[in-house]
Amino acid sequence: MNISSLFCNKPTLRPNPLKLIHSYRVRLIGILVMALLRFSLFGTVTISTEGKLSLAGVLDNILLASLLIWETSRAVVLYTHRRYALQLSIKRFSLEVLGVFIANGVFYSAQLIMHEGLQALKKTNPLFILYGLFYTFLYGVLVAAFYELLFYMEAWKKATQEAEELKKINLLVQLESLKNQVKPHFLFNSLNTLTALVEKDKAQAVKFIAELAQVYRYLLQSNEKELIALVQELQFTQAYFFLLRTRFGEGISLRVEVEEDLHSCLIPPLTLQILLENAMKHNQISARKPLIITIHGEAGEWLVIQNNLQPKRGIIASNGMGLANIAAKYKILNQPEVIILKEVDFFTVKVPLIKAEAA
Repeated sequence: MNISSLFCNKPTLRPNPLKLIHSYRVRLIGILVMALLRFSLFGTVTISTEGKLSLAGVLDNILLASLLIWETSRAVVLYTHRRYALQLSIKRFSLEVLGVFIANGVFYSAQLIMHEGLQALKKTNPLFILYGLFYTFLYGVLVAAFYELLFYMEAWKKATQEAEELKKINLLVQLESLKNQVKPHFLFNSLNTLTALVEKDKAQAVKFIAELAQVYRYLLQSNEKELIALVQELQFTQAYFFLLRTRFGEGISLRVEVEEDLHSCLIPPLTLQILLENAMKHNQISARKPLIITIHGEAGEWLVIQNNLQPKRGIIASNGMGLANIAAKYKILNQPEVIILKEVDFFTVKVPLIKAEAA
């Protein structure tokens, strides 16, 4: 599979709900459709009672009324979405319905007063007033429901796109990780280490094989998962570090100090493996100048991965894909941004911990 093709597919031509929400054409068509509906009701009643339908009545009670009902109801929906953008709750919908009722009630009352006058209005049958208010409110609800549908379509489209993008990033991370693991020099070094252990310490060689198997088992099992429990990621990291420790000896050390109450939190799989690889790639590793990597929690919301800085001599080629993929995955998951700090003596990465109930 060509990885670049994942990001270079031709876009499918689909209506953009967000553009439809602000489209003047949609608004004009909607107002005309509402005018036809009102004409079928108001016009029929007027003709049956008065025997004729005046041009002023058409312009005022049909076209102007349709315009005001549509625009006021649309304004209420847009306002509630700005005010409660991320809330899909009964409270938001209740406030929206109430806003549509008040806005159209004010318009309908003003229309009655303008046409009938206060004195004549007092003599009007209350049922007639309530009926008019009801069907004016009903039109407003239909307009609000139409725009809610457009917002829902936009949210669904965005969620679908983010899900597809997350799948692509997952695939890239998995392939990058597997490439780092199975590339010839890694296998060569692992087999060399194993050969030396078999000759010197058979018990240690058996443990090395077991940890190596655990590393590959985790890589295969995490392929289809977007998130994994921190405790599982830490267990995998310990197994992976055992291979590194066996190879580099005193040249590398790992300190894990993560509170147990954080173990149930979730993170994207292979996050720690990528960060360990990144630290090894850019720093010297020797018994005289050991690379020290620490992992600990912070404020119950962050996982902090830090290593001492001792850059390798010369220029180290890097495409930055590892850190970029981690940051992109958290962004798509609507989590806080990954924090990357490069100081004089330390390089620190802070990744958000995702609560299991919020996933």
